[in-house]
Amino acid sequence: MYKKFVVLVLLVAFFIPLLSGCSSNNQNMTTLEKIKKTKEFAVGMDNTFPPMEFADDNNNTVGFDVDLANEIAKKLGAKLKIVTVDWSGIQSALKSKKFDAIISCFSITDERKKAFNLAGPYLYIRQVIAVKRGDSSIKSFEDLKGIKIGVQANTTGDSAVQKMKFINYEKDVTRYERITDAFNDLDIGRIKAVVIDSVVAYYYKKQNPEKFDIAPAELEKEPVGIALRKEDKELYNEIQKILDQLKKDGTIAKISEKWFGEDITD
Repeated sequence: MYKKFVVLVLLVAFFIPLLSGCSSNNQNMTTLEKIKKTKEFAVGMDNTFPPMEFADDNNNTVGFDVDLANEIAKKLGAKLKIVTVDWSGIQSALKSKKFDAIISCFSITDERKKAFNLAGPYLYIRQVIAVKRGDSSIKSFEDLKGIKIGVQANTTGDSAVQKMKFINYEKDVTRYERITDAFNDLDIGRIKAVVIDSVVAYYYKKQNPEKFDIAPAELEKEPVGIALRKEDKELYNEIQKILDQLKKDGTIAKISEKWFGEDITD
């Protein structure tokens, strides 16, 4: 009995360093090395943002960014894993390593460049004003003064409205976690306008031509890219190279034509 106990102790003493060594190796791997080893590319998305990413009738996340992320995953030799996150928490979730990248209509701004490596751009969007069908009272951003406006919280549309001095932000602006809720309120008349990315506005208009329209005003176009942690420089370089390839071979243009009916990537 004593001999068996001694053998057991020796075996435990032998295997513990090996196990801790494996754990240490996994912790020391770069994110790109982890993706290559596990063959899984985890991407954070807010799937309430059609046609970029949204849940279909079977509750599968689909859209422009999903198709793009799948193409990138293939180039990385991995399978795509989508992690759905509310927009308000998506940046902190990336920093805390809940996934490897944000591919979710993420605008490239100077402020975001300070926090992340931003690969791209892979398309350009503009901020526009969505209104109810037949509402011709809003022809410019200045016409938003004194009316109830909706934005998705912590987006570039939200930031743009905050900078408009003629708008009483605290009184007249409703910030939504989900853009679908903003369009629902626009439909029933709780708000008169939604300031939103052009790709989303035109999608809602296309899907509901009897409900929504787009005012004849837009802000300057802004680039959209992929957010990666600052320390993941190797992964950033690899994804930038992949994006360049997908642009050059026409893959991104084909994805754009599928979802928008035209190439809006330039």
